[in-house]
Amino acid sequence: MQVMISRFRTMTSTFGKMTEMVKRRDIEGIEMLLAEKKALCFGMIALLALLVYSNSFTAPFTLDDFGSIVNNYSIRNPLDFKAIWDFYSNRFILYFTLSINYFIHDTHVVGYHIVNTLIHIFNGILVFLVMRSLLGLKQFQDKLISKYSTMVSLVSALIFVCHPIQVNAVTYIVQRTASLAATFYLLAVYFYLRFRISDKAYYFVLTLLFTVMAMYTKENTITIPFMLILIEFMFFLKDGKTSWLKRAFIAFMLLLTVPIIPGTLLFLKGYSQSDPDVTFKASTSMNRMHYFYTQLNVILHYIRLLFVPIGQNFDYSDDYPISRSLLENNSYISLIILCMIGIFSLLNIKRNKLVSLGILWFFIGLSVESSFISIKDVYFEHRLYFPLAGFIMFVLGMIFDESRGDGTSKRYLFKKPLKVFVIFTCVAILFYSGLTLRRNYIYSDGIRLWSDVVKKAPNSDRAHSVLAGEYLNKYEETGATDQELFLLAEKEFLKAIELRYSNSTAHCNLAKLYLLNKQYDRCIEEARKAINLQPSVYAYHNLGSAYKAKGNLNEALKAFKAGYELDNRCTFILRDLGDTYYELKDYENSRFYYEEFLKYNIYRNSEEEVQKILESFPDNTK
Repeated sequence: MQVMISRFRTMTSTFGKMTEMVKRRDIEGIEMLLAEKKALCFGMIALLALLVYSNSFTAPFTLDDFGSIVNNYSIRNPLDFKAIWDFYSNRFILYFTLSINYFIHDTHVVGYHIVNTLIHIFNGILVFLVMRSLLGLKQFQDKLISKYSTMVSLVSALIFVCHPIQVNAVTYIVQRTASLAATFYLLAVYFYLRFRISDKAYYFVLTLLFTVMAMYTKENTITIPFMLILIEFMFFLKDGKTSWLKRAFIAFMLLLTVPIIPGTLLFLKGYSQSDPDVTFKASTSMNRMHYFYTQLNVILHYIRLLFVPIGQNFDYSDDYPISRSLLENNSYISLIILCMIGIFSLLNIKRNKLVSLGILWFFIGLSVESSFISIKDVYFEHRLYFPLAGFIMFVLGMIFDESRGDGTSKRYLFKKPLKVFVIFTCVAILFYSGLTLRRNYIYSDGIRLWSDVVKKAPNSDRAHSVLAGEYLNKYEETGATDQELFLLAEKEFLKAIELRYSNSTAHCNLAKLYLLNKQYDRCIEEARKAINLQPSVYAYHNLGSAYKAKGNLNEALKAFKAGYELDNRCTFILRDLGDTYYELKDYENSRFYYEEFLKYNIYRNSEEEVQKILESFPDNTK
């Protein structure tokens, strides 16, 4: 207790000193204090992250969260490594962490959000460490930015944790894949820098270890070896102590990790859900060139959002304009602008390495998901989670740019770079923090989130369908009594079907809506449409429940059995079968399905109810 009191007093005293320095505008004093107190920097990073994500901890599951977490049998036992591996081998580490969450927190979202936020805080600390290591290299020794390296590194980390573009990777639970992959990516970069600075071999071993871990978290980390080789050539090529043989060995060892992702699929019998049908196409038949032309505009959109993150959208789905040629949607203009940015980075490799690295970092970070490897969704903001660090490097590098000197005197891009830096820091952190709080407020309610999506992507059938699903959930919570919610849900489902008739989820959930509203014939009609498009246990449940409500137990039984054939561990189908056989007084079959239900069920209230029914069975059915 005394130790805690002592530490609290020390922290209070440090903050007091810092406040006095701020009042005196003693920038050098603040830099010295921060350099001595790294723990203070870490605390500030954590504090800001907790502040801007304080209203995110009750944000509900949405979209892929259900398939990856809520309804995912594979993650229910964290020690069942085979089940996790078979579900998604190339993201084994991600799903292992989700499995631990599930084991501890079941489907209560708070625990998942806490872990996601902790990962985000740790990544902010890693950005600080990476920036401080970079600015400590000899290329920056005589630069003004190096004099204030701790402050610049701290600001980099603070912007990283409070920028609203990160919300999609932190608050959208399953996109832990982006933030956790970034953790291992940043660890690999940090330990590579430590290895090249100290020449201690165990740092290189750690680099390889975290590279491998990254590749088993998300596939876009296949770029790590290339990022590290770039850093090698930008900062260590002329260190005067590394032979070409050693450098070649380092590059060789790094490149040995590249085949891990494809090799897992080919030789270790792994499975990647993002690649079920076509090699290097993520669940889409989109032409590679069409995807590339579209990404040219998407990347410019991303860049605009990094500077001014206003008008963010959680999910464009199929409402983002697709370019089928360079001329369509002015993709050729985007190509010209991006090429100019790339050329600018190359021209600055010698004059302003931080600016150059920042641009290249950004493009390397996006190279897998925003190039020729076509992915079902052309736009998602969580893809910017790791590239944001490159954007921050670029901006801070430009503020402290001194490449315009004549060799005898320094001439900066801005007349007073330190003043610009302070003003930028204050404005950016306040602006971005406010927007992040606002984004988390939107995410914290399903109807609010998807209403925002529908407003920004009115032609997305998925947006209308998910919004309708949120209204449906609220309608069900009211005991199917609020007709306003019924009408809102029906309107959105019908709009989704109008936009894309083949949206089987919309048909299936519309059937459930009609079932709750006791419109059984309409429920049967929509359920059959959903089954014809894509059979699912949900559609069969709705179909069987409607027949059962109409008193047609035989047809209900057929529907439930069809659902059982699709998924023999689906608890609501097992309960449906147990209940239906019970009503038919077929106690033997009823007992079988009830016992199967108890085997897989996770909800105790239902368990007690079924146990009572089983106890009421005649003894001869045991």
